[in-house]
Amino acid sequence: MDNPPQNRFCDQCGATLDTVCPSCGGTVRSEARFCGACGKRLGEAVAADRRAEPEASPRRPPAHPPLEYRSPLVTYTPRHLADKILRSRSALEGERRQVTVLFADIAGFTTLAEKLDPEDVHRIVDRCFELITAEVHRFEGTINQYTGDGVMALFGAPIAHEDSPRRAAHAALAIQRALRGYDREVQSQGGLPLQMRIGLHTGPVVVGRIGDDLRMDYTAVGDTTNLAARLQQTARPGSVVVSEATQTAIAGFFETLDLGEVAVKGRAPAHAFEVLRARARRTRLTAAVERGLTPLVGRSREVDILLERFAEVKRGRGQIVSLAGDAGMGKSRLLLEFRRAVMAPDEHPTWLEGQSVSFGQSIPFLPLIEQLRLNFHIEEFDGEPEIIAKVEHGMRRMGELEAHIPYIRYLLSVDPGDRGILEMEASARRRKSFEAIRALSLRGARRRPLVLVFEDLHWIDAGTEEYLASMADAVASVPLMLILTYRVGYSPPIPARTCSARRTCRRRCAKRSSKRPKACPSSSRR
Repeated sequence: MDNPPQNRFCDQCGATLDTVCPSCGGTVRSEARFCGACGKRLGEAVAADRRAEPEASPRRPPAHPPLEYRSPLVTYTPRHLADKILRSRSALEGERRQVTVLFADIAGFTTLAEKLDPEDVHRIVDRCFELITAEVHRFEGTINQYTGDGVMALFGAPIAHEDSPRRAAHAALAIQRALRGYDREVQSQGGLPLQMRIGLHTGPVVVGRIGDDLRMDYTAVGDTTNLAARLQQTARPGSVVVSEATQTAIAGFFETLDLGEVAVKGRAPAHAFEVLRARARRTRLTAAVERGLTPLVGRSREVDILLERFAEVKRGRGQIVSLAGDAGMGKSRLLLEFRRAVMAPDEHPTWLEGQSVSFGQSIPFLPLIEQLRLNFHIEEFDGEPEIIAKVEHGMRRMGELEAHIPYIRYLLSVDPGDRGILEMEASARRRKSFEAIRALSLRGARRRPLVLVFEDLHWIDAGTEEYLASMADAVASVPLMLILTYRVGYSPPIPARTCSARRTCRRRCAKRSSKRPKACPSSSRR
């Protein structure tokens, strides 16, 4: 079966296509400039063949792609992603990477093409590509190629991430949501049903050289891309199917349906899973707790420091505590042990966590919204009426917060109940929203000690960072403990002048091994 000339992989099975000389048909190396069989300059041979053809005669695309493949990355990759790729290219020449490959195509495209006008088909497919590309780029994936009625995307190369399978799964579900909305629009105009099938597989690839013009080359190792393409073909329209390798990586973060062994053309049956939905936001440690944790060793001093700070909180003296350490050094585990110690059955604080994620820096107030949802017990499938009822009941029960209710509702993406809020300038609305969250936190802390945890601040969005800076002086005289976790190298937004105890703690932490996380307690200015 012929493939379009720009394809480097078969758009039916995902197999790597051979490269041949367009003059004599001989196989040539991908980096060759002249054919070793006939001596023709490869670019010139293609041009000569085109000039020799009658202008009016349609030309069938060659069965194999031209020798030099220029990735469309340069034309459709957002500037900020292109800059990241160019900054990291020195480490990518011939590097072996573990990536997650996403294949997506329009189900029933042949029927669609037969029943609609070609211009309508072109318009629909272009819009589908726009929606797909936007979601892939939102999670910092890269479109590797367009395949006629679908795309192939990579997560983990050329931009490396520690959570590439999760990003790919989030992107796949987001694509399906976007396509469902577009399908309703198309059908409302008398069009045909529009659905997409998506397959994901995690495995190794080799990333080729990336030049200054963003020219790049991806070569699949083994059957990584092949299996992703095959899984996409087995998916029912509107669903996301993943391999066992991908499911293992995303387990605990997504609800999946075990499909068992599925027949895969050209290879042994593969164990497949359908991704149903994302679970409520959880940390890696939360997912690990379900599988069981090993005993905590060598952190008793840090736990004692946190307990000392919490004792001050219960006396009405607010505390700001920073936990800084490299990735994998145990910050989240230390936090878990501290929580277990303070959540006594008879008397325990209100504990609210908000986590920044590596793909959430463009999502305003993500940790704050997570804390609000926890505070009001908002479930994943609560609709707008349920969310409004929970916010109204919770804030009125606390008293003195009536004026702040519309701003909390706005932050939770439901009708604020006051049209004036929607018409406010963004800066004024942000200031009022900060005041509402701060008032809610301080009121809650006066009723019962409150622990607010902000995890992974090195990935924090600008809005939440600004809010934390505004909270520095507000916690001094209320039983509120603000805990910030981040990796070494990040500077937290809390001004150092408010944290007289931090310098002492840093000197003490410096005497210990750098491999241990630093628990840096800092009392608010008193």
